[in-house]
Amino acid sequence: MIVLNESALKNLKNIKLFVLDIDGTFSLSGTLLPGSKEFITTLNNKNKHFAFLTNNSNKSIKEYIQEFKNYNIYISENQIFTAGIETAEYILKKFGKRKIFIVGTKAIKEIFSKYGHEIVENEDPEIVVITFDKSLTYEKLAKASVLVSKGKLFVLTNPDLNCPSKDGPIPDTGAIASVIEKTANKNPDIVFGKPDPLILEMIIEKFNVKKEETCVIGDRLYTDILLGIRAEVSTILVLTGEAKEENIKTSNIKPDIIANNLGELINYI
Repeated sequence: MIVLNESALKNLKNIKLFVLDIDGTFSLSGTLLPGSKEFITTLNNKNKHFAFLTNNSNKSIKEYIQEFKNYNIYISENQIFTAGIETAEYILKKFGKRKIFIVGTKAIKEIFSKYGHEIVENEDPEIVVITFDKSLTYEKLAKASVLVSKGKLFVLTNPDLNCPSKDGPIPDTGAIASVIEKTANKNPDIVFGKPDPLILEMIIEKFNVKKEETCVIGDRLYTDILLGIRAEVSTILVLTGEAKEENIKTSNIKPDIIANNLGELINYI
């Protein structure tokens, strides 16, 4: 373990809420990463709060809860936060119920529908939303590009360029959106999810803790760690996903602590 901020290490025992990324931090392609289950067991034994925050909008909350059950880890719906869900909520609060064309899976479309938005395919939408889409087709990219070029509000659930998998990185929302950006010659109007601090501030408020009692743990410098820095909370980078030690040396984004995996943190909390 590498400690870049000694006070953050000393403060770990005072942390009441740990906000964890999932892909590349806690699990990878449906398999738990080393130390993950032991870390959660320790948090439960010490009566610490924890929540999962992912930019992945490919699954519903129920799917995530079932995935954790497969690990014999039991969590509630208020412990899972996805960029897709928070984007749907944000659009509702800022613009009201809207007609939306979504580049995304059936699960994310159902989430937006639950927030009262009308998901349209052939009608004229008001907003185009791009998410991580494993059901992506050329037709979806083409339609989204045409709509964006006509001036429709262009929204990304998150900026991630790739998603880690057991086989290697696969295209995520940012990569999918880049095709539309170049085709329509327009930058996104709104990019939600990590590293926007709004999403973390919503979680902190829901758990009724202070910023100094919160810690973000993730495997990406430009989303997870930057999120924590912008929200002014403690940050821990784990080396089980995207970021490697050589990336940290050349990056301006520095975590407080660097751990090989979640298990390394157990003795410090």
